[in-house]
Amino acid sequence: MNILKKILVATDGSEHSAKAITEAIMLAESLKAEVTVITVMDETPSFSYFVPADIISQIRKSYEENAKKILARAEQRFREKGIAVNTKLAGGQPANEICSEANKGIYDLVIMGSRGLGGITELFLGSVSNRVVHCVKPNIFIVK
Repeated sequence: MNILKKILVATDGSEHSAKAITEAIMLAESLKAEVTVITVMDETPSFSYFVPADIISQIRKSYEENAKKILARAEQRFREKGIAVNTKLAGGQPANEICSEANKGIYDLVIMGSRGLGGITELFLGSVSNRVVHCVKPNIFIVK
């Protein structure tokens, strides 16, 4: 049996992500595992073709500030329990970025919520968690 020593936790600040963090904390505590928390900000809003570049720049800055807050809250929860934690802010399409990080070969487990903050596009494209399940090499734990 493999001992889980490195866990990747994907979060977007949603309720399901908060539950995933809770589960990750319990696992990391019991296994003495190291955790990396990743959040992904969409670098190009879907309406960017219709909005001036300076407005897009402001929106991206707002996205980045929000993503940093999400990571800081997650990091604090792990540190309060004495768990070694790293954070990673990625930019791009969430499922692609999570899969890319997860498949670097250093993680034993990926933990994420079953639903996130995705908008109307999820009705057409499917959920991020569903896409991640099909592209990651490590085991994955999806939390409802």
